[in-house]
Amino acid sequence: TNHLQYSTLSESYFYATITIIPTPTTITLTFVHNRMTPYIDNFSHLGGFAYGVCCGLSTIERLAVGFFSLSSGSWSQIGNTLLRFLGLIISVIMVMITTILLVESDGETTPCHACRYISCVPFPPNTNDKWWNCDDCDFVSAELFQSTDGSGLYTDVSIDCPSGEVEDVIIIDEGFTDREKVRKQLPKYCRQFCDDVFK
Repeated sequence: TNHLQYSTLSESYFYATITIIPTPTTITLTFVHNRMTPYIDNFSHLGGFAYGVCCGLSTIERLAVGFFSLSSGSWSQIGNTLLRFLGLIISVIMVMITTILLVESDGETTPCHACRYISCVPFPPNTNDKWWNCDDCDFVSAELFQSTDGSGLYTDVSIDCPSGEVEDVIIIDEGFTDREKVRKQLPKYCRQFCDDVFK
């Protein structure tokens, strides 16, 4: 006679494994995907994730004895208590820091220009013909000057760079007579001639 034995402990371990293992992988893949996709604010996602983890630690409930093969010793209880207090303290500190940063911010400038690359990575790398960029050159304005000899050629353009500087670019050799074509070239001129491409 064949005997079948059902093991609750084995099933608990199995479900714990398939539940916990995909979590770091999912977080990593989501972060990489968001960095490779333009105009997704990873700062908001990472901030929400950090707040969620800390608040979750501060309000976490202890599991029942034996659940997922967990032990219930005095050291385990002390560790759980310290973990909850740590989550609460970090949550309060993070709220205070973000509140100070928001109050002191003017809503236009940022103290960390390079931090935007956490949310956006220019792609593809190692080429000037990118699918998307992560600067502010797509929103620049300019003053356009036309030749006075009646040819209709645009001679130069004064670009208002994102940093507030004005750069004069000679474009008469490019033979532009269409204002719309010049407008489409403004982001390229900005990246080529402006020293700072961020606000």
